[in-house]
Amino acid sequence: TQLAAEITREQSPQKLLAAREKLYELLVNCIPASVIIKTLAMELMKNLDDELKHEVMEAAAFYEVRIARGSKDIFHLEAFIAKFMAVYKKYLNDMFA
Repeated sequence: TQLAAEITREQSPQKLLAAREKLYELLVNCIPASVIIKTLAMELMKNLDDELKHEVMEAAAFYEVRIARGSKDIFHLEAFIAKFMAVYKKYLNDMFA
């Protein structure tokens, strides 16, 4: 929940780096990457407009499959967060532009 709030609050390379550190901490504590991505996606859904929910869930499913097929879970988790940040920032820019 804290990670979801942080990446929703600000979308920047610094926040992505901070998110990576939190992801490493979760993975080191033996929390499976699939659980992390599902929980993160559900937490992100709580604060999103209906317009974005579909796109974020699609990205979560895409990266969850990548996690299952590949190795280096951290890359796929970080890519999901980067994708979310890009989509959310574009949505905010379009809304306020």
